Formats: sequence, C-alpha cells, structure tokens
Amino acid sequence: MRREEPEPVYRELVDALADNVVPMVILCGMTIATGVHIWSIVPSRLVAAASLLCVVTMVVKIVTILHHQRHRVAYRRASLDRVRRHERGHAVTTIAVCLSIALFSVAVYALPYPALHLLPVAIAFCYSAGLIARVSIRPHIASSAILSLMVPNALAIALLGKDHVFVAVILMVFAVAGLQSVAFVYATARGAVRLRLELEALARHDPLTGVLNRLGLREALAGMTADASRPVVVHALDLDGFKGVNDRFGHGAGDRLLVVLAARIQASVRDGTIVARTGGDEFVMVQHGDAAAARDLAERIHDQLIRPYDLGLAEPVTIGVSLGYATGLLPEATLEGLIQQADARSYAVKRRGGGILGIDEPADPPMVASPPVRALTRQA
Repeated sequence: MRREEPEPVYRELVDALADNVVPMVILCGMTIATGVHIWSIVPSRLVAAASLLCVVTMVVKIVTILHHQRHRVAYRRASLDRVRRHERGHAVTTIAVCLSIALFSVAVYALPYPALHLLPVAIAFCYSAGLIARVSIRPHIASSAILSLMVPNALAIALLGKDHVFVAVILMVFAVAGLQSVAFVYATARGAVRLRLELEALARHDPLTGVLNRLGLREALAGMTADASRPVVVHALDLDGFKGVNDRFGHGAGDRLLVVLAARIQASVRDGTIVARTGGDEFVMVQHGDAAAARDLAERIHDQLIRPYDLGLAEPVTIGVSLGYATGLLPEATLEGLIQQADARSYAVKRRGGGILGIDEPADPPMVASPPVRALTRQA
C-alpha cells in the first residue's frame, strides 16, 4: 500500500503522528467509563484486568505522542534512522492499544449480558474510524492496527453463536472498507504534502538557477543567526559584462550563462554555505569561517566564474566578476550589516575594473582582476 516516499514527504508524514493526542485522551476516558459501568453491573475481574490493560497501553501511547510534540523540532532535524525508529515506536504503541481493546472486547463478550456486548463494538468502531482519519498518513500502521482490532472482535462475536455470525461478517466488511479508506486517505495526504513542499521550495528558490532567492536567503540567515559561535563571512558578487552577453547573444544565452554560473558557485562552496541569487546578475554567499577561509572561497569562486562558458553558441563567452566580502562575529556584527558592507565592496571593486575586495583590505588594494569581457574564438 505504501509507495516509495521522498525523504521530505516521509518526514512530514511521520511528524503528523504527533497530532493524535486528543482522540487518544477521549478513547482512554471512554474505556475507563465503560469499565466502571460494566463493573457496576457485573464485577468481573477479567473485564477489570482487561480494562486496566487498555488504559495502561493508551497512557503509554499518549505519553509517546506528548514526547513527540515536546521534541518536535529535534525530530524534524534528526537523522533519517532516528525518524524511522520514532515511527516504529508509534507503530508498536498503536498496535498495542488495538490488541488490548480486542482483549477487552473478548472479555466483555464472555459475559452473559448481551446489552453490554454493544460497548466494545462501539469502542472498536470509534477507534477504527479514528485510525482511518488520523493514522492513515502511515498506512502500514493504520492497516495493521485495524486488523489487530477487528479480526479478534469478529472471531469472538462469531463464537457467541449462529445469531452473531452476521455481526462478525459486518465487522470484517467494515475492516476491509477501512483498509480501502486508509489507502485513499494516505494517497490524498501524500499528494497534498508533496505539493505543499514543492510550492514552498518554489517560493524560496530562484526558478532559473535553483539557488535560494531573497525569501529563502532571509530564512536561511534567520537560522544562521542562532549559531553565534563562529565568525560569519558574507560574499556579494556582481557580473561584469552580463548585459553585453544579453545584447549580443539574446536573453536565452544570458539565462543559460546564469544557470552554468550558479552551478559553478555551488560546486565551489562547502556544505553549510548559503548561496542565493538576489538580483539579475547578483549573488550572495554566506559561510562560517575566518578571514583566511573567506579569502580562499572568494578566490575559488572568482577563478571558477571567469573561466570561459560554452553556451552552445558559435564561440565560448567569458565575463568579469566583481566580488566583495565582509567578515564579522555575531551578534556584534549583524548579517544585514555584513551584506551591506560586502555589497558596497562589490560595487567599489566593479568601478575599478573587477576582481576581489575584502573588508579587511586597504582602500586601494592590489586586486585580483577579472579578465576583460569578450567572446573567445573556439579553437579547431
């Protein structure tokens, strides 16, 4: 029933298991009230023990859900193996609740009070409906739980006599219908989560290059602000001669140039470095590191971007790069301030012919110059 899920979709669906505490509290209360009511009519120790077992498993399930809610942020950032172990914990506790309800039902069916037999049937139906509505996002859990609950109930009712066989058949038909409903709800939820994640990704990424846009950069910087233990470096670069490429070869060639250029930037940075496109030919990179790491990344990006670009034209194209960077330690230096300083350095070095300019360099530093903007004739 469960199809292969992309990791982000899987994490979202497992995370939704934390939204099930209210139905479990209601079920626990119903079970306690039912057990007390039956005891008031016939003080059966077997029913009392089965009722107590139900309450214990339900409390364990509630505690599991509350733990998930309390540590929700940590689970969202946890490794995939830990998320899978967490999902198995939900599965075990859910099936344990169903088996305990089934045992409670069998104990009640053994009583010579037909009117009381309706109580466990009502609980089984209510909880099965809750499983379909709340747990179908993990169909293997919901399906196993429904079968664990309904099959013992149906068998126990069928053993009460021929007059009860039809009721048992109805229960099994409901179980089969429930499995079909689980599949439907899961497919709907999976598609909705996948669509939402895709739309969120589109809202935060530049559709042309695939790197972050201004919104994505702002959110990434918000997460980076929380880590003030290491210096932060902001790089801002602007292309020299990009307008000439558009004018000479067309905007299609300019778009292809930006796509290749963004790929080169991403290939040049290390894990954890933020890359964003903030304008037509403007990019920002944010990394953790000292002045040496800043200079190393700036030179690496610069050297990669001034290499010729094969855009499928009659000749390869080269462009110049003006890159400025600024370093600081949070929270003394704000990310917004560092971006402004890096951007100012980028425009300053652009006026001088392109190259690299760091915040710790003198006003007229010896710059690493970009090559002149030109088209290179393809060699035979």
